[in-house]
Amino acid sequence: MSEDHQSVEQTASAIEDLLYMGAIRLVDKEDRALLSPQFSLVVSNMMSSMKIDEGADSNEIMKLMYYSLLIYMGEYLKVPKSFMMALGNDLEKNRDSMESGELVTTYVTVLTEIWVHNRDRRQQERK
Repeated sequence: MSEDHQSVEQTASAIEDLLYMGAIRLVDKEDRALLSPQFSLVVSNMMSSMKIDEGADSNEIMKLMYYSLLIYMGEYLKVPKSFMMALGNDLEKNRDSMESGELVTTYVTVLTEIWVHNRDRRQQERK
C-alpha cells in the first residue's frame, strides 16, 4: 500500500473516530466538518488558560488540540482521570514508539486542520 493511500485511510479512520467520540460533526449542506459544541467549549477554555489567540501558529494549535482532546475524553467520554493522566504522560515520553501515539497524533492533526480551516473561513467572511 502506498504511503499516500495509507495516510488517506488513517485520516478517514480518524474522522470516523472523532465523529463517534462527538468531538466533531459534519455539516451536510456545506460539506464540511466543525468542532462539536462540547469540544469547542473545551478548546475555548484551553485557549484562555494557555493564553493562545486565534492567530496562533500551527504548532501552538496542535498543542491546544492535544490538551483539549485529553480533557474532552475525560470530561465528556468519562475516561477516568488517572488513565488520561497516564496516557498523556506516556504519550509525552514515548509517542513515537506507541501505536496509540500515532492515533492521537492523527486525531490532533485532523482537529487542527478543521480548526484552522474554519478560522480562515470566518476571517474571509468578515472581509
